[in-house]
Amino acid sequence: MSFFFGSKKQKPLEPVSSSAASPGAPLELVRYSTATGKFEVPNEALEVLRSINGPVGVVSVCGRARQGKSFILNQLLGQSTGFTVGPTHRPCTKGLWMWSTPVEQRAPDGSKYHLVLLDTEGIDAYDQTGQYSTQIFSLAVLLSSLFVYNQMGGIDEAALDRLSLVTEMTKHIRVRAGSAGGSSEDELSNFTPSFMWLLRDFYLTLEEEGRTITPKEYLETALQPIRGQGRSVEAKNAIRESIKALFPNRDCFALKRPMSDENQLSRLETVPPSQLRPEFREGLERLTKLIFARAQPKRLGPQIISGPMLAGLASAYVEAINNGAVPTISTAWQGVAEAESRRAADAAEQAYRDAFNRDISADEGQLDAEHARALAVAQSVFNDKAVGEDSVRVANAKRFHERCQRDFEAFRKERLASGELECQKLINAAQAHLTQVTILQGAAWMLLTSAPDWAAKRNGLYRPIKFCWAKCNADSSYTIAALVRSFIRSAQSSQCL
Repeated sequence: MSFFFGSKKQKPLEPVSSSAASPGAPLELVRYSTATGKFEVPNEALEVLRSINGPVGVVSVCGRARQGKSFILNQLLGQSTGFTVGPTHRPCTKGLWMWSTPVEQRAPDGSKYHLVLLDTEGIDAYDQTGQYSTQIFSLAVLLSSLFVYNQMGGIDEAALDRLSLVTEMTKHIRVRAGSAGGSSEDELSNFTPSFMWLLRDFYLTLEEEGRTITPKEYLETALQPIRGQGRSVEAKNAIRESIKALFPNRDCFALKRPMSDENQLSRLETVPPSQLRPEFREGLERLTKLIFARAQPKRLGPQIISGPMLAGLASAYVEAINNGAVPTISTAWQGVAEAESRRAADAAEQAYRDAFNRDISADEGQLDAEHARALAVAQSVFNDKAVGEDSVRVANAKRFHERCQRDFEAFRKERLASGELECQKLINAAQAHLTQVTILQGAAWMLLTSAPDWAAKRNGLYRPIKFCWAKCNADSSYTIAALVRSFIRSAQSSQCL
């Protein structure tokens, strides 16, 4: 498990574009079945994730119900009607929803990755239990590379109390199996995403001791421990410490109120941009750019996560919750690594078959050389795709090597047998040719020696004999009748007959 402890410091990534509308539709990634009392990961969402080749990042927006989480995600999509935004008190989003078309991003080195956007159910919806809220919150954190916590107003004690889910989350997640209770915040911080606290309808002036401060400084001040004694103070400070420990890479962004008309606020997605306050429009543009810049490919330690890996992690975490167990990151990763290494072995085997030249001649040396060349191509494919510990990689490498060897041995046996058959055909044809030539030569000699006055005319017959002899040697299909006709014509032209 040594890979779990890589550095979390990475360069920010820049968006390819954040203005063009993204095609697609919302898909349920995690839903709760009231019939079974269990979470489900629909196949449609899994298939979308599995189709994403290469690195994948995840931005999730979480917070209280009915406070505009979906609106923010739609801005990232460059449209107003992507994720559902509703005007009533009833929550629109249940479980976790993802956009079906990932947003293509580009890293500073020019490499591409795909960004998945997640909309989460409000963590305090009226029809939720405390455990359910913690589970939804935990799943969003575990799957994200950037976790945006959306709330109205400033950071006060009530706002911090609502994030007590962070403290509860540490009791419901383990880094590795066998640890009693949950894992420590410091240990979990190796796997938690970057954190952004988004303050909506923010009206406060950010000043401290007469100087202007940044939203991040405002956040850090709010997270300082409060003075006092007693269980209440200890609980408040525990929340602060949990937030700081779990999210060492954190930021804050303050967004002004978009307009004063309450009726229009409830239908913000339908309001023309020209009717929004200029400071809100400017802030919204800066926010989308900041989110895209802070988003990164999802990692577990130094391992960059791909779409199929993300699908495997989502399924593993949900399965653990459904079984009444604590989601264990290392256990989930081991299952994903094993599945990905099996996929890598299958891809390598196919690469071997595609690379192997089946028109190679039936020569032992050439066959062995072609096998080695195709196997090197397959090994390169496996190395690019396989993940996990050495034991997992070695076992699956052995599996595809054995399959390739079996394929090669079967082909070699078939090819050599085919070569032997071709050789035998050539030998038989040569033997038939020699037999025919011998017969024709004998017939020519008999024809010659039977000619009248053979001794006297032998000098004159030499030329047609030579001509017919050449015919016999050159063409095994030359028949005796043809030989006779040819001999007579040649001899007559020489006036020997």
